[in-house]
Amino acid sequence: MKRLLFLLFFLLFPIYGYCASIVNVEYIHQAIKQKWNVDIPYSAELENPKIAANMKYLLTMIDRANARLNGFETTTYGDNATYATLAAADTIAADAAVQDLIAEMEYPFSFASKSNSTSFSFKIGAAGTFYVDWGDGTVERYEKNNTSLQTISHTYSDAVSNYKIRLGGRATAYSDKVAISFAGASICSLKSIEGSLGEIFPYDENLNFADTFNLCRGLTDIPENLFAGIQGAPTANMFEGTFRYCSSLTSIPENLFAGIQGAPAKNVFRETFSGCSGLTSIPEKLFVGIQGAPAKNVFRETFSGCSGLTSIPEKLFVGIQGAPASYMYSNTFYDCSGLTGSIPENLFAGIRGAPADRMFFYTFDGCSGLTGSIPANLFAGIQGAPASGMFQGTFDGCSGLTGSIPANLFAGIQGAPAQSMFESTFFACDGLTSIPENLFAGIQGAPAERMFSGTFSSCSGLASIPENLFAGIQGAPAVRMFYSTFDGCSGLTSIPENLFAGIRGAPAQSMFSSTFSGCNGLTSIPENLFAGIRGAPAQSMFSRTFSGCSGLTGSIPENLFAGIRGAPAQSMFFDTFSGCNGLTSIPENLFAGIKGVPAKNMFDGTFNGCSGLTGSIPDRLFGDIQGAPASGMFSYTFSGCGGLTSIPENLFAGIQGAPAVRMFYRTFYDCSGLTGPSARINGEYLYNIWPNNISDMSYMYVGARGLSDYSEIPAGMK
Repeated sequence: MKRLLFLLFFLLFPIYGYCASIVNVEYIHQAIKQKWNVDIPYSAELENPKIAANMKYLLTMIDRANARLNGFETTTYGDNATYATLAAADTIAADAAVQDLIAEMEYPFSFASKSNSTSFSFKIGAAGTFYVDWGDGTVERYEKNNTSLQTISHTYSDAVSNYKIRLGGRATAYSDKVAISFAGASICSLKSIEGSLGEIFPYDENLNFADTFNLCRGLTDIPENLFAGIQGAPTANMFEGTFRYCSSLTSIPENLFAGIQGAPAKNVFRETFSGCSGLTSIPEKLFVGIQGAPAKNVFRETFSGCSGLTSIPEKLFVGIQGAPASYMYSNTFYDCSGLTGSIPENLFAGIRGAPADRMFFYTFDGCSGLTGSIPANLFAGIQGAPASGMFQGTFDGCSGLTGSIPANLFAGIQGAPAQSMFESTFFACDGLTSIPENLFAGIQGAPAERMFSGTFSSCSGLASIPENLFAGIQGAPAVRMFYSTFDGCSGLTSIPENLFAGIRGAPAQSMFSSTFSGCNGLTSIPENLFAGIRGAPAQSMFSRTFSGCSGLTGSIPENLFAGIRGAPAQSMFFDTFSGCNGLTSIPENLFAGIKGVPAKNMFDGTFNGCSGLTGSIPDRLFGDIQGAPASGMFSYTFSGCGGLTSIPENLFAGIQGAPAVRMFYRTFYDCSGLTGPSARINGEYLYNIWPNNISDMSYMYVGARGLSDYSEIPAGMK
């Protein structure tokens, strides 16, 4: 617009030389059309059109040119007395009008780069006419007839950082791509932005600024009027990732989105400020215009990684009213480690209705600075059947939360279990001290996959588990249903015998994998803990279940796995009792129901590090496993069991056939108390049965110098 207006001056002044009070309209009209291809409406009915310009016509012409280029008119030129006459345009009046246009309308948006490169580029994804003043005397016009993403670039004679770049024009249409973008494959070099993008890119149902300033790590401020003039309802993806990883930003203007009024749209604020680690506060009215029911991903990762934030405004989401949507608050405050104080009780007060998939997926994950108890009414409006991952990871890593979990926190959740519904919900909340017995009272039905996976993992402050905590769960096991549920709960001292009483049926993959791993305060295992589990083994079914439970003493209950009957499965007892150095004996019939061909890693590390085990290994411990070796089948099985004194002759009697990789790798590694002969099958040593496969029995007897045949054992095995 600036060049158009200067062109007007250029054209007007020669004419003023002949007549100080009139201008040649036709001449101006034709010159603008030739130079800029802007066809200003021209009326031949004007009196003496080739000689004199009516003042109203001249100003109307300027207005229409401005509307054509910038999308709006300036019609306030002062009262008629300002001008010498309305019959003819004089130089003073024309100059005043043009100077106003230059000041108000030429380039609404400008920016500067910190780059030492001699070239700069950005992209425009809209149709329209755009003008770029590159700051070095070059002004370029871009006429875009399509909405494809076009790269706008310029080469300077020296560093880009020496120039201020200005942008003008008007978009007329958008694709579903970003309207303008300074983001690229690497870190954006912008150091400052000024003015309004809204004046260049007016509201449209396809308008969005997704990733516009993504990775602009040098930006320290956002202009308050950046989106001024944009008035309308949010559009899908509108501000997705707009300021993602702008790590130098320190504040957000309260009225930044003031013109955005209406119901939320999908992804509208997804990752908008994600990674803005320099932000210290969130304006309470930032989303005040957003009114209505949640949309999918509406606030997903909005402030994720904003580690400098110190508090969450209680009314931040006050306009969000309605039924939950999937991922609506997923990772919203993920890794906001600087947040302090308690979670506002009414933060989600407007959410009312049935749960949606992953609606609070890792919402406060990593907010280790949050303190106090969890507000009892935080999810009071959520009423209905469980949804997949509905509270997955919600408070994961909130180590500062203290006290008991509110008894009614999930009171409105009523129905059959859903996949991952409470997976990692309270993971690493080591300040929590107790679990209410009725916490999941409304959950009634058959187990679902990963339903309580990692729910209380690493909650070291918990002292007990309510016996009826899972009382409503009735049915056949599901995959990873209690995977790591109490893993790392070092404060627990006992396990209720009927904790899993409702679980009845054939084993499922990883069903109790790592369930009590690291619970070193436990002293015993109830014999009937898994009494309802009956059927053929499943892969990793008891993998690491009691691993690291160093406080367990005495013998393992003989009937702990009594219902498990059938052919071995891969990693079925992988590291099950690994590190349980207080255990003193293994029941002979512990695995009595396991019958069939060996499976890969089936007893890999089962008793690894059980240094308290004494005496001989039970003769029939693996007696009914028959067939060809499988890779890693007895790898590390008794490694570190320094208290064992002897190996039964036919401990592995059913194993026969072609060797397998690492089949006996470190099986008795560091079993320094062993005496008598090394492992034999019907009187023949293993190293003689498979003489050419010593590598598959590597380090099998390292440290077992008390064995009677130690000197005969091949070097690779000791």
